[in-house]
Amino acid sequence: MLTLIFFLLCIGCAGQAPVGAAVPQRLVELVPTDVDGTDSERRDFGKMRLLSAYELRSKDRRFGGLSGLSIGADGFLYAVSDRGYWLSARMVLNSTGKLADLVDWQIEPLLSPQGAAVTDAWTDAEALTRTADGSFIVAFEQRHRLWRYPGPAKAFASAPTTISLPEAISQAPINGGMECLAALPDDRLLTLTEELKNPDGSFAGWVQENGRFERLAYFPASGYRVADCAALRNGDLIVLERRFTLITFWGARLTLVPAQQLRGGAKLRGVELLRLESPLFADNFEGVAVQEINDGTAVYMVSDDNYHSLQRTLIYQFLLPKTHAHGPQQ
Repeated sequence: MLTLIFFLLCIGCAGQAPVGAAVPQRLVELVPTDVDGTDSERRDFGKMRLLSAYELRSKDRRFGGLSGLSIGADGFLYAVSDRGYWLSARMVLNSTGKLADLVDWQIEPLLSPQGAAVTDAWTDAEALTRTADGSFIVAFEQRHRLWRYPGPAKAFASAPTTISLPEAISQAPINGGMECLAALPDDRLLTLTEELKNPDGSFAGWVQENGRFERLAYFPASGYRVADCAALRNGDLIVLERRFTLITFWGARLTLVPAQQLRGGAKLRGVELLRLESPLFADNFEGVAVQEINDGTAVYMVSDDNYHSLQRTLIYQFLLPKTHAHGPQQ
């Protein structure tokens, strides 16, 4: 009888991992989520169509705080965090361009020009863009600056070079500096600030003209602030705006600014493409990136959870039809 019991126990244990054995876990899990909690099938939002929506979850303490987003020359999704980390993941798209998964995640510290991991007030990365030569430029707050890193394969392990900025950027609040950064198709850089106000109520920004930064201004919607931006291949600019109130909590907008307006001295007002406000599900959206697909431009929005348990890291993918854009460049 004891022999039989022992035999049955062995059969039951045969398919189980040994006690204490490591079980492989993904660094980041994608959990499908809704944008409209009252209609999970809804796809049309403003002038855009929802392709996919996920919550990103990870037990890695480095994950979170995503404040800048771009797509590298290798087709991977890249992000920077406000605690000074690079993140990247391989994008898995279906035949229609819908984001099906993000795999092969990497997280590494951003390096300083001296080759050391950034620390303290130097960690606050807020915006990310890819230039025509494939290199990345990161915008930082607290210590307002732009650093250029090599493109994929070398970005995570390389020290950056510094890009000179106009002296006026030093007037921006510590946590209200360059939130938007875009490399335009003609290789000019454009940046908009979150809280550096002009007398007319607009917010300060700069665009390169003949190698120099020329000042311009941006008018967000009432109660909103600039959170990020991305340039399309035809030179138009998509601007991500966000707001927070104690009544409605988080809101987000996407606007489109025509290419011909992006010049020194301009006062920019974007045409609204999308608005996400309660009762729609939004969070602290701080990163936007664009990618050409068959039906138009895929626009990705990612939220910064501030490393707080009451917030989420969301990634939404919307389609901007070809009637509104001719394809992206970032």
